[in-house]
Amino acid sequence: MREIGEEEFANLMSGFGPFLPDLPQYPIGVAVSGGADSLCLAFLLRRWRRAVLALVVDHGLREGSAQEAQLTADRLRALDIPSIILTIGPIDASSRLQEKARYARYEIMAQACLERGVLDLALGHHERDQIETFYLRRTRKSTAHGLAAMASARETPNLRYLRPLLSVRPERLRATLVARGLNWVEDPSNQNRRFERVRIRQCLDQVQLETGRREVAAHGLRRNDLNHAMPACLNGIRVDPLGFAVMATLPDDLVLLGRLWKMISGSEYPPAPEALRNLIAAPRSATLGGGMLCPAGKLGSGWVLLREPEAISDRKMPYDGLLWDRRFRLSGKTPSSPCAVAPLRDEARRYRHHRLPARVLATLPAIWQGDRVMAVPSLNEPEDASWAELAFEFEPECTVCDASFWSEYRETVKT
Repeated sequence: MREIGEEEFANLMSGFGPFLPDLPQYPIGVAVSGGADSLCLAFLLRRWRRAVLALVVDHGLREGSAQEAQLTADRLRALDIPSIILTIGPIDASSRLQEKARYARYEIMAQACLERGVLDLALGHHERDQIETFYLRRTRKSTAHGLAAMASARETPNLRYLRPLLSVRPERLRATLVARGLNWVEDPSNQNRRFERVRIRQCLDQVQLETGRREVAAHGLRRNDLNHAMPACLNGIRVDPLGFAVMATLPDDLVLLGRLWKMISGSEYPPAPEALRNLIAAPRSATLGGGMLCPAGKLGSGWVLLREPEAISDRKMPYDGLLWDRRFRLSGKTPSSPCAVAPLRDEARRYRHHRLPARVLATLPAIWQGDRVMAVPSLNEPEDASWAELAFEFEPECTVCDASFWSEYRETVKT
């Protein structure tokens, strides 16, 4: 199997440019699990550019994970790649373990990039990962939008995720490492059939792989076209800085409503397509996937889409840069006394003078000391001057219009 050459990788990266100068203060981040795919990506990036910073996450999900993380950091050091090891706290393994672990990894890496001024984070997903994602979403009856699978580049307010290897077969990544005498870590969970992705991976034959390539290609091009057309569909929709949206009428575009729902709820995925189709056909109050649709009431005619208050479980110690509930970014220094960020909930009754629906008020992030609210920064309501410098900005990872693109397979479709 042919290894990946320098010129080929430079061509893969050229579609994401231009980049900041190749200087130590402008590193490109790379997520490195220690497996063959991410380690090869780190090697290719370092050969292409000097300013690279590897992020190694110790997930703590199995015995020896800390030693594996250190081994990976040592291997990166031998490649002249600086790295940092990030450790995530305990993860509830009672359900959706892989989903929770994935979210925790991305959250801690995004925070590390924000603190270090990293604007781009490269991920080692390859062609087979992309095809598996397509079949995984198809079994869950995803829309054509979702069947485009992973974006080549996905933008969030502070970080861009790059996947330069989506057109590369995994065998070539391993061949590149073998040619350089480089070793990697094998994750046993990649063979555990209790995970749906593993079952799909082990069942794909050559015909299904080729079908997957073509389907992803076609859906990706359509998704690019939809992205470009999206701004024209926003008439009559207002997104408020307090994290809710008011709509004169529900949009009849399934993709647009799904993206709005993701943005307001902070969820990783929109509600099921059939549920959204039913709402479009017959608008009504509904609670789905962490979001709540209600008549706009005092906000005017039409509908309001807001975060479901009862679904907010996020309670965190505040710090400058905290992303709370995947939607609000905290800025400013908190007083030294112990406190936590949690939703306003029932204390919303104290802030009705703001003339907002009680359900909207209940979703806002508040600073608590014990059972006492010290500040509601989004409303500029501090208990005293020591809390007045805190501010929350509505900063959802998913936005209705973004610069993400799915252009990796354009040539595949043409041929």
